[in-house]
Amino acid sequence: MNKLTYTVFTSFMGNTFLAMVKMIAGFLGKSMSLIVDGLHTFADQSLELITISNTKFNKNDKLKHIINISLGLIILLLGLVFIYVVSKRGVVIPKNWVIVISFLTIIFKYVISSYLMEKGKLYHNTILVNDAKQSNKDVISSIIVFIGLSLSLLKDKYEYLMYADMVTAIIVSLFVIYGGFVIISRELSDIFGTKVDNIEYINGIKEFISNNKNVIEITNVTIQKYGPYYEAKCDIKMDNNLTLKDANQIVKYLEIALKNKYQDMVIIINIVWQNILSVIVYFVFKGESSWKEQMSF
Repeated sequence: MNKLTYTVFTSFMGNTFLAMVKMIAGFLGKSMSLIVDGLHTFADQSLELITISNTKFNKNDKLKHIINISLGLIILLLGLVFIYVVSKRGVVIPKNWVIVISFLTIIFKYVISSYLMEKGKLYHNTILVNDAKQSNKDVISSIIVFIGLSLSLLKDKYEYLMYADMVTAIIVSLFVIYGGFVIISRELSDIFGTKVDNIEYINGIKEFISNNKNVIEITNVTIQKYGPYYEAKCDIKMDNNLTLKDANQIVKYLEIALKNKYQDMVIIINIVWQNILSVIVYFVFKGESSWKEQMSF
């Protein structure tokens, strides 16, 4: 198990435990908002599942896309169903002790979110950083639930606060719907891709490649985002005195080195020859089979 998979798995287990605690406590304590907050944690946990699947399957795997989009639709529909159930259920006063559980879940969720952010920055991995930002939304929803439960304690003094848990449950259901939408949009982005104008990435790639003395010019760098992954395509001009074999070896070195630097990015470097002379010379003197072998590199 590599570092990325271990980090995601740890977060996944933590979210599983947290979702179960919220939903069980909400059911026993008659708090609809805490139950819905548990569902929101499940939606956050689903993002961890998707991250794990993205590390195990090819981005073009059709089954992966079908499963993830279906999961997003289920979560989105559950959010809508909970809004309907809460509105039909009417006012039910939650038990006082659930506020303690709510407070503890905020702390636990914050620890998970901080853990993901720390590891994401440590490994220079935008997948973990993005999941940490998504986890922060679960922290926010848990804080909203805590405020709603706190207000419900004042129902005897302010009668309208008896609706606090009900209103809070509807608000958190909107977070759940948003979570389902995020999952679906991620998969659509993964399928079709979106062009990214990330100046930091582009300049970093250009600077690294230009440090190689055999690279004469970098003609183009484009970055495409597929879900949580990035694909960078670079067109470069190289010294014409290089053989095709040597040029390809340099390209291979640059691709591997850049992949180590940007671990969540696929790097593709294409050679744009200033003229065809070096290719012809290599073809004539090295033989057709060897040339084809190099061209298929």
